Amino acid sequence: MASFNKVIIMGNLTRDPDVRAAGVSGMKVARLGVAINERRRDRSGQMLDFPVFVDVDAWDRLAELCGQHLAKGSPVLVEGRLQMDTWEREGVRHQKLKIRATTIKFLPRPDRSQSPRQMDQMQSASDDDGGEIPF
Repeated sequence: MASFNKVIIMGNLTRDPDVRAAGVSGMKVARLGVAINERRRDRSGQMLDFPVFVDVDAWDRLAELCGQHLAKGSPVLVEGRLQMDTWEREGVRHQKLKIRATTIKFLPRPDRSQSPRQMDQMQSASDDDGGEIPF
């Protein structure tokens, strides 16, 4: 059976990148936390944020660049693949699904001169596609 494992997310870092040397080779790994906000209207019409928090690992040169150029709150676009980490601690087996990044694009910070209401209106306009598929 065929399979396909590719993930693309865009969000903001929840913390500064944690860059460390891994294993005996000393290859760098950066651990990132990314928050993805989904904005939806509730039944009363008020906009609400529904955050999703995703862990991302970046390796080698990409890890070094993340450590140099990113900080908490930085907007990023991450491409990669899903990876399951499994470990055992005190006889209990744990698993965690995360993203192993192949590409991370450092995005510009949004223009803070706009009011939150203007940004909500822009978001609403971009979300309102009439429920139709655009192709």
